[in-house]
Amino acid sequence: MREVAIQSYVDTFADVNTPENMAAFLNDAYSQRKLEEEFYQPGSKLYLACEGDRVAGFLRLRISEEVADKLGPNTIELQRLYIHKDFQNQKVGKMLMQKAIDYASENKFEWIWLGVWEQNFNAQRFYSKWGFEKFGEHVFQMGDDPQIDWLLKRKL
Repeated sequence: MREVAIQSYVDTFADVNTPENMAAFLNDAYSQRKLEEEFYQPGSKLYLACEGDRVAGFLRLRISEEVADKLGPNTIELQRLYIHKDFQNQKVGKMLMQKAIDYASENKFEWIWLGVWEQNFNAQRFYSKWGFEKFGEHVFQMGDDPQIDWLLKRKL
C-alpha cells in the first residue's frame, strides 16, 4: 500500500512541485510509522483493491471533525483514493469510490466529503461525476508551499 501511495502521489504531483517539497511531504505523510498509526486510528477504514499479489489501489475513510462547523457532526472524510498508474482506467477507482459511498451510507453518515487540490482537474472531474460539490477550501501544506484544496461534499 505504501508503494502505491508514494508512486501515485509522485505520478500526479511531481511535475508541479519542487523535489524538496515532494520529499518533505512523502517522508512525513507516507512514512511506515505514520501509515501504521492511521491504520489503527479509531474511526478509520481502509480498503485495498488487489490483482493477484499487487495492490492496484486503496481507499481510506476516516471520521474527522474538520468540517463539522459546515456540515454538522455526522460526516466521514474520504481522505485518500489512490490508484497505481498500471491500473488506471480499469474501473479500480470506480469500484473503490462505490465502496466508499456504500460504507458511508450503510453506516448512516449524512455526508461524505474530501479535499482535492484546486489544480487537480482530473480528480475534480472524477468526483463531480460522483455527485460531489464544492463547499469550501482549506490550506494543504506541501513542504514549504501552502496550497489550496477544494472541499467537496456529497449528501448520502
